[in-house]
Amino acid sequence: MHIPKVFIFDMDGTMFDTEQISYICWRDVCREYGYELPEDLFRSVIGMDNRRIAAVFGRYFGPEFPYDPIREKKVADQLQYYREHIIPVKPGLQDILAYAKGRGSRCAVASSSPESQIRFLLEKAGVASYFSVVQSGEDVAHGKPAPDIFLEACRRAGAEPEQALVLEDSRNGLLAAHAAHIPSVFIPDIAPVSDDVAALAWKRCRTLADVPALLEAEEKAVERA
Repeated sequence: MHIPKVFIFDMDGTMFDTEQISYICWRDVCREYGYELPEDLFRSVIGMDNRRIAAVFGRYFGPEFPYDPIREKKVADQLQYYREHIIPVKPGLQDILAYAKGRGSRCAVASSSPESQIRFLLEKAGVASYFSVVQSGEDVAHGKPAPDIFLEACRRAGAEPEQALVLEDSRNGLLAAHAAHIPSVFIPDIAPVSDDVAALAWKRCRTLADVPALLEAEEKAVERA
C-alpha cells in the first residue's frame, strides 16, 4: 500500500478516549427519565449515527422511549464535561498527525458525533489545524455502517477511496470502510468487534503510534517488489 492521500479518522474511541464518557452521560440521563441503559446495549451502537441509535433504543425500550429529549440533554451534559476536563487523547495521535503532515497527506475526521462537538474537541485538544475536512454522520443520508460518511470525506478531500486510509475502532466503522472500498486499520477500543468484522480491516494496530511504522514498512516492501 502506498502512503495515503488522505487519512480519515474516526473520533470517539480512535482519536480520543471518550466512549466511556459518552456511556456515562447516556446512562445518567436515561436514569433521570426512569430507564436503565445496559452498557452492552450502548457498546452495540458505538459508531452509529443518531437515527440508527434512536431505532435501536426504541426497539429495546419500547415506542414510548423519549429519545429526542434524552439525547439532547446527553449531548449538552457531555459537552459540559468536555468544557470542564482535559480531553483524553489516545496514544499516538500526535505521532500520526505529524507523520501525515510530513508526508503531504491530508487528514479528515469522519465521526457520527454532531459537527459542533467534533470541532470543539479538535480545538480543545489542539489538533484542529491538522484537519482540512470535518465530516459528521448527521450530514449524510446514511450513517455508519453505511459507506456515505467515508465517501463524502474522500470527495471533500479530493481523493478516491483507494487513495484513503480509514482509522477505526468500532464494528460499524469497519463495516462502513469496507462498504466504501477504503482500506482500514483497526485499532481496538471498548466496542466489541467480532473476528469476521475485524478481518475486513487491512491491518490491525495496538495504537495510532504503530501506524506510521506499518506504512513505512509496506512502502519499502512495495519498492523491493
